[in-house]
Amino acid sequence: MRNLFAALIIFIAMFLSLVFSINYLSQTCGKLDTLNIQIEKSIESNSWDEAYNKSLKLLDNWDNCTRKISIFVNHAEIDNINNEIWKLTQYTKCHTKDEALASNHVIKFLLKHILNMEKVNIQNIF
Repeated sequence: MRNLFAALIIFIAMFLSLVFSINYLSQTCGKLDTLNIQIEKSIESNSWDEAYNKSLKLLDNWDNCTRKISIFVNHAEIDNINNEIWKLTQYTKCHTKDEALASNHVIKFLLKHILNMEKVNIQNIF
């Protein structure tokens, strides 16, 4: 009876942590994606100072989130996003429109990729 009770408690704890992690990732990636879209609009309108400031804000927000995200996301994914955000800040600082937009889209793709990899579905279970 004790083994069954312990197994049930472990299952409930795992389920709650899964729900928490998916919810946290969804909220965090949504906020970062919104900021990324704002940066894209600033780049397209050639508002380089605004794009640079927002890219620094994106870097700050990302740095604040990485500790929690690194608990349940592959570190390679985190490193890829980190590298692209650093590139984006420099591209916006140097007014390199094509590279900045490319980096912006890579960040967008990687954020969506993290969400898709952490969703509960048959493909991710097996």
